[in-house]
Amino acid sequence: MTAEKYLIVAAEDNEADVFLIREALEHRKLACDLAVFDNGEAVVEFIDTLDRGEARVPDVILLDLNMPRKSGDEVMRHLRRSARCSSVPVVVVTSSDSPKDRDRAAKLGVSAYFHKPVELDKFLELGGLVKDLLEGRPVTQTQG
Repeated sequence: MTAEKYLIVAAEDNEADVFLIREALEHRKLACDLAVFDNGEAVVEFIDTLDRGEARVPDVILLDLNMPRKSGDEVMRHLRRSARCSSVPVVVVTSSDSPKDRDRAAKLGVSAYFHKPVELDKFLELGGLVKDLLEGRPVTQTQG
């Protein structure tokens, strides 16, 4: 019997970044299904679906802070109030390297902060960060 694949949700509106996220997960050979939402409102609706018991709770959420329709901040607040998925690990994956954004993300309860690097090999490190979270290893709150 094969183990069930992890479910990872990516809240990302940039198709190129979604491609890089897939590459990073494949680079670490993670057996996972990746569900992609391209706006914050869709993620909030998905969380509501989870709370109704109509979908599987993800193992990790990768969240861009700058999402259309609802911001990453709004998504995080909704997630942390969720009955079923308030403790799901969240990695902020963003182009912002602002200390203000990092502090805000930490206050919202994210598990890690990954600054999107320009270099492919650095972006692939996201896969290792996700793998560490999935396997229960401690991660540094800020990465990248």
